[in-house]
Amino acid sequence: MIRGILIAYDGSAPARRALEVGAELAAGLGTRVGLVSVAPLEMGPPPDDPWSAASAHAAELHEAKAFLAERGLDAQTHEPIGDAGPLIVQVAEDFGYDTIVLGSRQLSALGQAVLGSVSVYVAHHANATVIIARGDADPR
Repeated sequence: MIRGILIAYDGSAPARRALEVGAELAAGLGTRVGLVSVAPLEMGPPPDDPWSAASAHAAELHEAKAFLAERGLDAQTHEPIGDAGPLIVQVAEDFGYDTIVLGSRQLSALGQAVLGSVSVYVAHHANATVIIARGDADPR
């Protein structure tokens, strides 16, 4: 039985697909849902600067939370700052989500080697069930 779904969201097309899949699962199962958007750790402007990555991620979470609310789902939001893969896994563990839904940019082998892959990291390190949503997102 799924007791909690954590949806990783960064505003990208793959993340929007994950949001749709996670919303459908949460609504169908009547389970609680959380949203996580990880801002990279940057040297520079303070996190409350409206142009900072943390502010951009907060805006993305607001957008995703509104999407879920339209579907009758009230999501808890999480906004950690740092390395996305480990922090998504940590949020799932710390807050008791037993399922994680995220998108995949489907990087090439070279792209994964250079940039890393959040979805691969989460799939290999999470104790939760991991769903990697693929396919086109609804363009709304």
